[in-house]
Amino acid sequence: MALDWLARLVTHIPNRGEQLVRYYGYYSNKSRGTRKKTETDNQVPSLVDSDISKKAFRRNWARLIQKVYHTDPLLCPKCNGSMRIISFIEEEETIFEDIAAP
Repeated sequence: MALDWLARLVTHIPNRGEQLVRYYGYYSNKSRGTRKKTETDNQVPSLVDSDISKKAFRRNWARLIQKVYHTDPLLCPKCNGSMRIISFIEEEETIFEDIAAP
């Protein structure tokens, strides 16, 4: 029984110098082709449905960054004062203009 399990496990290990990539599910060529035909390829799937409001999500991101990186993203690096978000830029044209500007 244990040897059978090991035999099945070893089939997932590629030979030396061989690269083994398996695409299945959402990332498979068939799924991508189907989405492209129905023109739903640009839609981002939601993995987790939540009943939390957008406002609660906006408050939550700073706490999560602080927890992972041990730094407060809303703390000014120059004066150590607290910062707040005044707007979200969601239009791609505006974002790419700001990036391209010297």
